[in-house]
Amino acid sequence: MRGQNMTSFRMARSILLATALAAPAASFAPLAAVAQTAPAPAPTPAATPTPSAQPVKPLSGTVEPKWGSIRTFWGESSPLWGSIRTFWGDVNPYEGDVNAFWGSIRTFNDGSGTNSITPLWGSIRTFSGDLGASWGSIRTFWGSIRTFEEAPQDYATLATMLGGMVNQSQGFWGSAVQAQTGKSFADAFANPLLAKYGISLSDPASLARLDANQREHFFLEWYDGLMNFSGADHVDHWMSAIHWTPSITETIGEGRDSVIGLLDFSVTGDGTRNITKYDGISSFSNGHGAAVASLMIAAHDGKGVMGIAPMASVVAYNPFDETGTAGWSDIRNGVLMLAQNGASIINMSLGVPGWTLHQGWNDVFSDAAVAAATKNAVFVVAAGNDGVVQRQNINWNFATNPNLIVVGSVDPAGNISSFSNQPGEACLLANGTACAEGNKLKYRFVTAPGELILVADGQGGVTRKSGTSFAAPLVSGTIALIHDRWPWLANYPAETVDIILKSARDVGAPGVDPVYGWGILDATAALSPLSFNGLKWYTYKDGKIAPEQQNKIRNPKEVAKWEAKGMFFYAYEDIGKTFRDFAIPVSSKLVGQSATSYTGSTEYLQAYIYSRFLAWVNTGGKPDSSGKGFTGFAYSSPIPNRSGLDLSMAVAPRTFVPGYRSPNVPYQSALRLTGPDGRFAITAGEGDGAVMLGDGGFGMASDYDPFTGGANPLMGFASGGGYLETNVRLGDSWSVSTGLSQRVLKRDLERLDMLEQFALGSIDAYRAGAQHVSVAYETPEAKLTGTYTRLREDNALLGVQSLDPNDFADGTTTDGVSLGAELGLAPTLSLAATGTMSRTRPGGSGQSSIAVSDGGLVSSSFQLGLTKDRLFGRKDRARLTLAQPMHLERGGIDLTTVQVINRQTGELGAVAQRFNLGVPERQFVGEMMYGTRLMDGAAELSVFGRATLNGEETDQLPRVMAGAGFKFSF
Repeated sequence: MRGQNMTSFRMARSILLATALAAPAASFAPLAAVAQTAPAPAPTPAATPTPSAQPVKPLSGTVEPKWGSIRTFWGESSPLWGSIRTFWGDVNPYEGDVNAFWGSIRTFNDGSGTNSITPLWGSIRTFSGDLGASWGSIRTFWGSIRTFEEAPQDYATLATMLGGMVNQSQGFWGSAVQAQTGKSFADAFANPLLAKYGISLSDPASLARLDANQREHFFLEWYDGLMNFSGADHVDHWMSAIHWTPSITETIGEGRDSVIGLLDFSVTGDGTRNITKYDGISSFSNGHGAAVASLMIAAHDGKGVMGIAPMASVVAYNPFDETGTAGWSDIRNGVLMLAQNGASIINMSLGVPGWTLHQGWNDVFSDAAVAAATKNAVFVVAAGNDGVVQRQNINWNFATNPNLIVVGSVDPAGNISSFSNQPGEACLLANGTACAEGNKLKYRFVTAPGELILVADGQGGVTRKSGTSFAAPLVSGTIALIHDRWPWLANYPAETVDIILKSARDVGAPGVDPVYGWGILDATAALSPLSFNGLKWYTYKDGKIAPEQQNKIRNPKEVAKWEAKGMFFYAYEDIGKTFRDFAIPVSSKLVGQSATSYTGSTEYLQAYIYSRFLAWVNTGGKPDSSGKGFTGFAYSSPIPNRSGLDLSMAVAPRTFVPGYRSPNVPYQSALRLTGPDGRFAITAGEGDGAVMLGDGGFGMASDYDPFTGGANPLMGFASGGGYLETNVRLGDSWSVSTGLSQRVLKRDLERLDMLEQFALGSIDAYRAGAQHVSVAYETPEAKLTGTYTRLREDNALLGVQSLDPNDFADGTTTDGVSLGAELGLAPTLSLAATGTMSRTRPGGSGQSSIAVSDGGLVSSSFQLGLTKDRLFGRKDRARLTLAQPMHLERGGIDLTTVQVINRQTGELGAVAQRFNLGVPERQFVGEMMYGTRLMDGAAELSVFGRATLNGEETDQLPRVMAGAGFKFSF
């Protein structure tokens, strides 16, 4: 006898429906649809060794139907069949958006890597919906008719209905079947499948021989068979249930660096190509090993089943002899062989009937050789298919036993399968100790879909099977992706188990419960941070790596204003004694000079009415001839003095910036001192410095806004705080001016929601300063201006800040040259134009996490304006403008991040990357303004309209925008 030191107890596969769908019982009566509820607990089986002469038989039969051999367990599976009708909407994978699910999976007939079959999906969904409706009518009619002897005419009608289904299928799939098989639809598909079930459409009496189970199985096999000719891999219901898509596998790496151990029957068919080493006591196979393996490693090759980790390597051991049973000694030898050959995951879709986890596993794992070999392995064990709740505690050697996950089954609706064993409140006990809550079996238990699962049949085809045997490999495949993405986790089994369990989708009673354990497997969640609040990142500055806590990572609600395609930073999540890294787009931590408030775009419309139009109408005139006029200022008056100098002061409403704090005083002011002969002037103030210091032809704050206007945007970035300018006239036509301005913007957190307050509250205020030198040539009819501007931003790049203070830590410097012209076309008609080219470079010699690359960023902007006075009356004015806001022409960014530089060990290091920024679509904005005074100046009316003529629509530049304002004084 094998295994002298082990119990002679033999193990049987605890699989309720290993081949149930292939072998319905001929004597089973029709069933109505029922809900899938957990069965009443069965009596606890006694752990009595079974004599080797009478081994426990596996509950599965062979692939081909052998009606007698499975009749004994058919009654246990009866609740499943009635639910097939209920589940049909869940099982049919072509309900919903398959295109989004599919990604770039290759097709069977196309090796180019593109999905040429995609256009067919819409047709397949339509066909599937039509066919499903047809089947519903047939099933209803078939289930309600009397016996053939009582109503032979009903069976003739039924044969006609089935003939219509065949013709419908042939009309859609006939050409595909002919192309792939060289045979007609009838010869290659329909006739063989009808014959398999003993159906002859010319003999209606043959239809009376099928019971409810066989009928449902026939419909499923018809559907799956048709999908074999779709030219693409099969989509199955379990994929959406665990939030897995082929694109996830493709992104993660397909499991290339993972090694799975398979303790199962011998694998046959396509699954053998992934097996790197095989051993066992026999080569006996009944299709079960191939079915289990296919869910983990089946290729994404355009046919058949898709595995979760198709490129993972497999080492396999078959502990079953020709009777289909295994002893504990064979199990022990298999586990040892798999672990010694590098398997970090060992899938065991086998167990002892009547147990969720049998005491014998403790004996295997406590073996000294096994304990030493498996200390870094994760074991995934099927819970069994008896529908029992385990009530017996298990003695457990915590010092030696490995980390394991026990997997139960849920149906397509997410309910615990009627056949699935459950953990109950059973406990793993250390010797001589009472049960600790955390040692209960339910804390090592999770569920996954296990009913009607499409699997490989080991003979080149597909079939559907049910059982916890087919839930377990979904967990193992997900772990393979985890170990592929983070290879060092293969040395941290406890942390790997935590990821699977803690990322599960909670169902049943809140928290960990005795039915579902942690819940239902969620592949996407397992490959994502368990909690975004627990993330942190490392910064790199001055050659040093330093940790930074997680409270600055957020999920932005607003569109980034700076294109940073292909750029990522790495966030880190601590898991037990190790960690995981996650690549996150850089734009998610970049913040522009706006903030979304509860009122959103309405705030921006109010800004238009408040500061752009009423203030503009209030000016009532052109700049004076002595220099820059107080354009846009509401009130301007001279101040008497004895020095002979011309001293004047102006006040105007303050330009409102949505999302930022406004000073307590809602007005801005300016003071101008001019010499007696007008050849010297000094202007100082606080507010819209760009308007006061910029080209006289553009006198609105919006003209200098980098995101909405085309006049000198560098001055716009530094406009809003204090400013100073001196102007000297060198003759009748020439003048020179120099000036500076600054801006400090602090976000108004009270206007933001809680998420934005938390994310943006730690960002320093935006600080920018600009200096300029301007030379002008002026005649009575025209004026030409040339300006050099230097913009210095302390912690930003062209208005963009980062949640990480080490990004742009040295600031940036932008140099720009502007050319402007004003032309008087008529006494009441003028034309103005201006354009700016600028180059942005790093602001210092230190090393920031994000910095401008050598050569800088080159940007451009321009604006044209036509102004007409006295359009409809003596006191009105109209203006039309066309602007290109600041536009990135070319440039790149250097990004230094802390990344895993050795993915086998998890070693961290600084990595420098250079990215050429994608050039966004050029924007053109048209704007119209009109204002007039009414009732002898007692009332003022202003209207405006704006349209984004080309380029991306944004919150600041909607496609179309209009507004009006009315003011009445009394």
